[in-house]
Amino acid sequence: MTTIPKEPAKRGRSLPYNERSVSTGSQRIAGITINASIDIIVTAHNMQDCLDECLTSLAAQTHSDFRVFIIEDGSTDQTAIRAQNFAEHDQRFHVISTPGLGAAGARNHGLALVEAPAFMLLDGDDIFHPTMLSRLLSAMNSTDADVVVCDMVQFVHDTTRPHAHRERVRAPWSLKKSQLPHFGSADWLAHPWVNERTIPGNLFAAFMGWPWDKLYKTSFVRQHGLSFPEDLTNSEDMLFTYEALVLASRIAVVDEVLIDHRIERGGSVSNSRTSDPLAFYVALSRMKSFLKNRPQNAWKRLQKPFLNWAFDWTLWNIETLGESDAQSRLIHLLHDNAFDLLELTEHDPAYFSEYPRSLARYASLLDDEAARTPGFNPNAGPLGALNALPYGAFKPWSQANIFEKLQIKHRMRQNIPSEW
Repeated sequence: MTTIPKEPAKRGRSLPYNERSVSTGSQRIAGITINASIDIIVTAHNMQDCLDECLTSLAAQTHSDFRVFIIEDGSTDQTAIRAQNFAEHDQRFHVISTPGLGAAGARNHGLALVEAPAFMLLDGDDIFHPTMLSRLLSAMNSTDADVVVCDMVQFVHDTTRPHAHRERVRAPWSLKKSQLPHFGSADWLAHPWVNERTIPGNLFAAFMGWPWDKLYKTSFVRQHGLSFPEDLTNSEDMLFTYEALVLASRIAVVDEVLIDHRIERGGSVSNSRTSDPLAFYVALSRMKSFLKNRPQNAWKRLQKPFLNWAFDWTLWNIETLGESDAQSRLIHLLHDNAFDLLELTEHDPAYFSEYPRSLARYASLLDDEAARTPGFNPNAGPLGALNALPYGAFKPWSQANIFEKLQIKHRMRQNIPSEW
């Protein structure tokens, strides 16, 4: 068996990395006001072509009582200059230069500066609607939530046109309302929040494992000692985010698009997975251990939701590598049951149908590898013969008849996750 390793006012101030002395508690940074209701951590690495749009959208917030720390993390372009130029014209913005700590290290560095009652962790290439802070903070105050989540749309990176002329594409998979209570129901109006015990659907499916569409209560994060694991080259944001969501007593939802998320920008953190394709599995292993160590039968409640989500996320990590040696390696690991924390051989295949297309996607990966690799038997994988899997309405191409293939092609042309 193949095995894998476990595991416009006064100017703001620029703070070199070695000057930073604030962590938590009563400590302060000299020269920086601390009486903000929200602290915002903006991480930026080589974002000279999009940082201005991000910061401008924050400066235009209708809720103006905030403070922004721009963590400029070892950029080799003009990012630091653009950040400092912006801070010189708005006292709420402050630039901290760090020596290429990476995504996790930069965010942790920013977290140590947080002293406001609530904070956000934002990426320097996104654009934020003017009412974002106001709507999120209002929801937190009215529900006493530990975490507040909003919706987003995405747009393709394009510096040739102003943002008003770019096409925004909705992303209904980012906030899966099918997994949440009906927002107009009497129960929701009486208790407009959920947690891992009360959510009617899958917690991991309902919310995305990224930190930037969420407002966090500072005391909650400090109480649980949450931070980003700096030894992972990717997937570190998933661990921070889902640990927070599992621990939260109340998660509030603002059912509005408040963020325009930039995609297809070369060199972004989300494009770094190819250099370390197994980091996601190390993160999954840590997340599973975290859940199994939670008290009061948490693993019993969360085992099936987690395993279904983890199976889906494993498939996504393989699919999005594209045809490559790395993808082929991961398909072989999946086929050989090396991803054993998924427990694929410990449950009936129907157990993993909570995401209705997962079994079809699994079969497609194995079929495609069989077409490329002589001697590879797709029916010898951990879920058994492909023609015996309970696909339901979503069959893989190899198992579909002509009419079902037409339906598959139609779904592929839609930007709607038909399984939800």
